[in-house]
Amino acid sequence: MPKIVNHEERKALIAKSTWNVIAKDGLEGASVRSIAKEANLSLGAVRHYFNTQEELLEFAMRLVEEQVTERMMEHTKHPLPPKQLVLNMLMEFIPIGKRKIEMQVWLEYISYKLRKKELQEESVHVGIVTMMNKLNEDGLLKKDINLEEETVHLHALIDGLALHILMGLVELDEKRIRSLIERELERIFT
Repeated sequence: MPKIVNHEERKALIAKSTWNVIAKDGLEGASVRSIAKEANLSLGAVRHYFNTQEELLEFAMRLVEEQVTERMMEHTKHPLPPKQLVLNMLMEFIPIGKRKIEMQVWLEYISYKLRKKELQEESVHVGIVTMMNKLNEDGLLKKDINLEEETVHLHALIDGLALHILMGLVELDEKRIRSLIERELERIFT
């Protein structure tokens, strides 16, 4: 009897193996062969799902985005004060625990797209802009702030914290990170 394969699970396994290879060896080390080895699959099995390395990378990055978005949306299912909800959602961009590999892979991919001059609007930026616009529309932000500047400032804080964590420049535990983001939110919330 032939083995029944769940194709979505197999594609997710390949994508997560791609993340592992990228985290260890960078994007330049993420050949289809090295990814197949990491996934413990044959080269043919990987090529069955992805015709090109580019296709595989795109899928792997979409999976990162989907997982982060899914975790962020999970926070909206619980009744929380708006500031706490925003804090929890922003923490999903911070590379702590299992999120670390996502950020490593994301940065490699963004760098790759920049080198190819193919970078479009980046999803973290889009998410923060959308969040800030919604908070402003709901009257939750101070009236005297410059929305565009504060959005850039918040995004820079999140990206800066993420880079500091990945580079190990400053010892930041989750409590301290939450405190830094919370302080920023205190500054702009009503």
